[in-house]
Amino acid sequence: YVAKIAIPIVIQNMITNFVSLLDNIMVGGIGTEQMTGVAIVNQLMFVFNLAMFGAVSGPGIFTAQYYGKGDNEGVRHTMRFKIMISALILAAGFLVFELFGASLIELFMTETDVSLDYGATLQYAEDYLAVMLIGLVPFTFSTAYSGTLRETGQTRVPMIAGIVATLINLGLNYVLIFGHFGAPR
Repeated sequence: YVAKIAIPIVIQNMITNFVSLLDNIMVGGIGTEQMTGVAIVNQLMFVFNLAMFGAVSGPGIFTAQYYGKGDNEGVRHTMRFKIMISALILAAGFLVFELFGASLIELFMTETDVSLDYGATLQYAEDYLAVMLIGLVPFTFSTAYSGTLRETGQTRVPMIAGIVATLINLGLNYVLIFGHFGAPR
């Protein structure tokens, strides 16, 4: 029974990390500055992801307890709490990335690396961060929802959703990064 729950959770977490790897590999085919910008922003997004995971994991303990007890009202209360705390973290993330995004990116950069154009790398990173900010809204609320599903023993739905999202990401990366099917490169 434990493997039935644990394996889809492990697969979903691997998929989440695989998306960043895919982004890095595909953008790496364009150029070093672009690759560096994407890699830096993905590190910042990883910190945000950790904050979200921590925020929904705490109440998740109560969700599992309420579910095991058959207390559906308790499960609803924890879900509402997850949504509220997730919204607060999302707002804080937007605020930090909007106000300090360039400064955070620059923490990962040095002007001593002569093989990189510092200004171009910073610009690519800022452009990529702007795109990633759009995706934080669905990511935030799907994290709260998928956590609740896992805590109630429904691990396959989040895993399948993660696989589908990764395939869509791969397809859109192919089209948008490399400019296929008439899309700009």
